[in-house]
Amino acid sequence: MRSIPHSLRRLFVLVMTASLCAVGLSLGITSTARAAALGNGSVTDPNIVYTGRWDLGSATAAVPNWTGGYLQTAFTGTTVKVKAREAVNFYASVDGGPDVFYAGVKGTVTLTPQPLPQGTHTLRVSYRSGDTVFQGLLLDAGAGTAAPRVPSGLIEFVGDSITAGALTDRLALDSYGWKTGERLGMRHTQIARSGYCLVGKDGCAGLATQFFKTASTGDQNWDFSRYQASAVVINLGTNDIGHSVTGPEFQSAYTGLLRDIRAKYPNAALFAVQTLKKRYVTETKAAVSARNAAGDAKVSYVDTTGWLTDGTDYEDGNGHPNEAGHTKFADRLAPIIAAKLGTAPGSAALNAAAPGRPGDPNIRFTGRWDTKSSATAYTPYWAGAYFRTGFTGRTVKLEQRNAIDLWASIDGGPATFYDEAKGTVNLTPAPLAAGNHTLQVNYQVVAGSYHGDAVFQGLTLDSGATTFTPPTPKNLIEFVGDSITVGTTTSQNARTAYGWLIGERLGADHTQIAQGGAALVDTADDRMSLEQQFTKLNPNAATPDWDFSRYQANAVVINLGTNDVGRGVTPAQFQASYASLLRKVRTAYPNAWIFALRTFSGRFGTETKAAVTGSGDARASYVDTTGWLAADDLSDSVHPNDKGHRTITDRLAPVISAKLRT
Repeated sequence: MRSIPHSLRRLFVLVMTASLCAVGLSLGITSTARAAALGNGSVTDPNIVYTGRWDLGSATAAVPNWTGGYLQTAFTGTTVKVKAREAVNFYASVDGGPDVFYAGVKGTVTLTPQPLPQGTHTLRVSYRSGDTVFQGLLLDAGAGTAAPRVPSGLIEFVGDSITAGALTDRLALDSYGWKTGERLGMRHTQIARSGYCLVGKDGCAGLATQFFKTASTGDQNWDFSRYQASAVVINLGTNDIGHSVTGPEFQSAYTGLLRDIRAKYPNAALFAVQTLKKRYVTETKAAVSARNAAGDAKVSYVDTTGWLTDGTDYEDGNGHPNEAGHTKFADRLAPIIAAKLGTAPGSAALNAAAPGRPGDPNIRFTGRWDTKSSATAYTPYWAGAYFRTGFTGRTVKLEQRNAIDLWASIDGGPATFYDEAKGTVNLTPAPLAAGNHTLQVNYQVVAGSYHGDAVFQGLTLDSGATTFTPPTPKNLIEFVGDSITVGTTTSQNARTAYGWLIGERLGADHTQIAQGGAALVDTADDRMSLEQQFTKLNPNAATPDWDFSRYQANAVVINLGTNDVGRGVTPAQFQASYASLLRKVRTAYPNAWIFALRTFSGRFGTETKAAVTGSGDARASYVDTTGWLAADDLSDSVHPNDKGHRTITDRLAPVISAKLRT
């Protein structure tokens, strides 16, 4: 018998570990057992996961109802084909790549015109229109399907043409519902159809009753035991106004719909969304209040006022958002849902359902990141913050809110610069080899004249791929300073500053608690004082304090005093403030080595040395930098250039290394 590829062997172990342990078997199972786990790609193949309201009554034809239904699976081999009965339009994504549109195809449709590398791959298919019937997959001889990794959580979006994504290029795939589900790393369904109302009246189909049916038309009841939604988002009322629905009728129907959905989904969070045209607002709020008064605390009203802008975010004058409008809608809605579902950073719900999301414990955030203000958007403060993670699969994309300059390094390779990147940023334009990979991303320093949007909203991985914890350095070094420590005037700012270079050279994590123009002493001229701001999350805000339990530095390097000259700071004031900062650093990091650098210009060198000596701290050292930099090491009279920062690294790295070894 032919041996099973290593990639398939790993996948089978992951899927079957629990059952093998239950019967006391080792992981060295036979190739015969592995082959038996593979599916055949048929409609009834248990390794094909159907999301949405699919009719699976036939063994040879699966039919998606409503809009936005999709199927997922993993497969081995190098090619995959899908069987279609008659002409159909659908989207297919292989290995988490872009959704490729297949228009009017039928019969056997090749999804891999260029064969893939040998290994395990993933597939997602979403039907758009036509004869929406899935008749199975055709795979290579000897290949088969495997169970894909799918999130445990599911969001159901209930609405009309807006929720269906009408007038956008890709319909359901461009809608806020699809985008919100993808952003939160959850499965998603769209129980929506153009022209539908809440109340069935005057020829308008009413979702107050049709929601409970298998399809958008017909009387067959849906079997709610097929799945349980984690959340249901209702956006209805836009069309009722044109069908003579009165306020009391609307409120009664909305209250009833919320009550009846609760009966089907006992644990779901329910969200009643204010329509973009603000129709039946009072009645929608009243329906939510009625359910709250009845003891249902998991029903919320969502005010969408100001979410979209007329003339910019709409396709027409009838309230249909364009692609950008749907993205903005998702940007506002996703955090609201995440908060209600308890998907705060580090929560089990988010971590289990969404590898690559901000709360994923396999993503290591180095530096002072705000991970508390939002469950779906993490913000780095100070300079040189970055994150690292490991990931499987062949592609990775970065989800950005608005434009920001950033650098990304994959598998330890050279960092690629992305200029003013926003939205979904493809970090692997050429897919990687299947297997395990690492990623490091850092953002341009947001300070001074640069005001990019340094907000991490997650990673998009291949379908079925996951993250893993990257190698963790033994030490972390924190560099405290001003524009010199930031790397101002160098080619890549923080990345080409001595702090970053030293950390990388010593194989340590590194942070740069530094900002251009910063001084040590707090004076009346409003220049930032690091003696005051060292303990803060944000260099430009008095609150909140930084939580030093998030990480402990093994070494702290202080380079301050360059900007204190010319501000009326006396030597005594400087020495007292330096002593205060040393005490704060010691309180924050009881076991760290502290290195107090003489500024490269020599300013306040005597006072710096005196503060260290007077501290009586045996693990604090004064570092005399006299003669370190020559004229060709500077880009101006103060700031080192790239060569100068390398020179500092060559001199300072051994000093730090010697202490960290003791």
